[in-house]
Amino acid sequence: MNSTTYWTNEKNTPVWREIEPPNTIKTRRRRVLLAKSLAIAAVLFLWWSYHYHSVPGLIGCRKTETVAGADWIEGYRFDDFESITPSEKLEWHKCFTAFQCARLTVPMDYNRPLNASKDNPKVHIGLILVPGIHTGSEKASKSPLLINPGGPGGSGFAFALGAGRAIQQLFGAPDQDVVGFDPRGIMMTTPRADCYSFPPNNLTSSLPSPDDEDYVQGSYHRFLWAQSGREIGFINSSDVALQKLDTRIRATAKLCQTKDELYGDDGILQYVSTPNVARDMLSIVDAWDEWASALSNEPAACDLPVKVKDEELHSSADGDIPYSPDTKGKLVFWGLSYGTMLGATFASMFPDRVGRLILDGVVDADGFVGPLWTESSWDTNKNFDSFATYCHKAAKRCGLYQDGDEVQDIATRFQAVEMKLRNEPLTWIDEQSKMPASFTESHLRGLTFQSLYAPTIMFPILAAVVSNLHEGIIDEFIKQLVGNSPYFNSQPFCGVPLSRFSYPGDEAGLAVMCGDKRHPLNETLPNLEKEFESLSKMSYFSDVYMSFILICDGYGIKNKGLTMDWDDNPAHRSEPIKTSFPILFISNSADPVTPLHAGLKMAKNFVDAGLIEQKSEGHCSLSAPSRCTNDWMQGYLKAGIVPPHPVGDLSDGKWVECRAEGYPWKSYGAESSEAQGEDARAETERIKALNKVQQELGKMKLWGTQSLDWIPTMQELVAVYEAQNHCTH
Repeated sequence: MNSTTYWTNEKNTPVWREIEPPNTIKTRRRRVLLAKSLAIAAVLFLWWSYHYHSVPGLIGCRKTETVAGADWIEGYRFDDFESITPSEKLEWHKCFTAFQCARLTVPMDYNRPLNASKDNPKVHIGLILVPGIHTGSEKASKSPLLINPGGPGGSGFAFALGAGRAIQQLFGAPDQDVVGFDPRGIMMTTPRADCYSFPPNNLTSSLPSPDDEDYVQGSYHRFLWAQSGREIGFINSSDVALQKLDTRIRATAKLCQTKDELYGDDGILQYVSTPNVARDMLSIVDAWDEWASALSNEPAACDLPVKVKDEELHSSADGDIPYSPDTKGKLVFWGLSYGTMLGATFASMFPDRVGRLILDGVVDADGFVGPLWTESSWDTNKNFDSFATYCHKAAKRCGLYQDGDEVQDIATRFQAVEMKLRNEPLTWIDEQSKMPASFTESHLRGLTFQSLYAPTIMFPILAAVVSNLHEGIIDEFIKQLVGNSPYFNSQPFCGVPLSRFSYPGDEAGLAVMCGDKRHPLNETLPNLEKEFESLSKMSYFSDVYMSFILICDGYGIKNKGLTMDWDDNPAHRSEPIKTSFPILFISNSADPVTPLHAGLKMAKNFVDAGLIEQKSEGHCSLSAPSRCTNDWMQGYLKAGIVPPHPVGDLSDGKWVECRAEGYPWKSYGAESSEAQGEDARAETERIKALNKVQQELGKMKLWGTQSLDWIPTMQELVAVYEAQNHCTH
């Protein structure tokens, strides 16, 4: 590592050790790490040697009542949440069996604050608290770890509910409170960004309210509209596919505008942009600070006897002003995929309120706000090309491999299956619904594109599916992939209405993406065809990707409230932003939708920001296990250890690289589970945590998959595949 030393916590002791990724570490300059790192390290719980529930007993302290007040038990109770009265202060209520929930009221328009008039429009942010294990008189973390799983449109509430405990384990921080929240318009945050649900025609009130909207009928109409377009396929499925898709996109935009006009200047669709959500995160930080300060968080006598002095943790690049490790009143945040756009926007708007920001699977903010963001597909081909390589390496463990194959033979066989489906789609009768079903080339291409997000898990499944298609076999997995929705039985819409929070599928992702555009998209069909031709030269999956980035064509609702001018125009470009603590960016070498180029570019936008390149395929670092990456994440969150700032470009630049231990047909977790000893058990716990977080993330529709709403989530596909005993990796 040349002359620069970086430290991370040893897994089973409170002692810090040097990180040693041999021959892959890239460094630029010295960083001064003062004694504060060691002081903070000593007060942290033991790293991975035991499950965090046993920590209080091991150190001899009585476990105090946590905020949750109960052990964790899985369970969803939407009626619990609906009973919570929104408040301008954080008021936690027991919910979902064992967690704490709150509905924090903030201004819909921060230019019209709540204290100016009680009639100013409001947003009620849905939050869920997964409490850490606090000892002594400590009742809450100084700063909670806020999380966002991406999207836009992903539910941080659901992500925390399913993966909160595992996230604490993954970061080696059993004492860290984790807070999931739903950004504006999404799921548990109201009003919801819903273009299909309208108040009934016979409404007696002269002023419509989102509370009066018929969300059951709206959900049914959304379902019908989606089903009517399923057979169009992707852009190049036919000569008229682009025109049909664009027409449907414009029709949806017109519906959203019609809905928005009902509420005048108070429509939520005008206020769901990323800058508005970034401001909401600041409101959450302030509300937490006020709430936690009233809990008397004084250190208990039985806490580990290490005092933290007020001294520098990390010096700035110019050696001028040091960085303080204190996160009180600052944002501590882990954002994945679109969540990196949200985190970077927060840091740009409120640079002095940055505590710790881990931005994983980095979105290029300049591209995101542009009309068509084609550059995000730069590394897609590199990712897909690895499929045949990994399959060949796995040999007979790969379902598509045949004796004597070279890598190109596997790639050619895959292409032959695609061509066969284009000419002869598969058809059958669904046994449950008694309705006709078909499997086309678009279905395979959609599955293939989704597999690029998590190749370690999905490539073996993809190989088995393509092998069956090559043999003309229609198995249960293929039927599930295409399968007719359970909504066809009409029961969800004709029975007793469920809570509005249990109906998925709002238009928040659409509203955020289109609301963030600095240059609205409104193109003619000939110009769209030219854009598609240009994209086709860049990516093998141009048809899939174009179907997604096209969704803002004709969207006419203008963003109001707060704005952020991300743009690569030199006239708008300022010097790198100095934040109160450096940001940690993480990018994979071959990410299908957020290329390494974006991570490098965004890291350079912020002074002293660190960059980690995980040497793996897939979207976000969770797509493959890497001890090196996880060590850096833990060291950064718990002690403020920041990797070096990147220099140079993709061809000759220098930054930290981390090797991944797992890849397709090689499960790192399987090897760890067979090992013996304390270290092995700790590593097994780490892998379990990673798998759980990855599993919950697999339930989300991530950036680039919104156009694949007819394909089950990755987690659903894995469940069906494993049920058929197809696992060979």
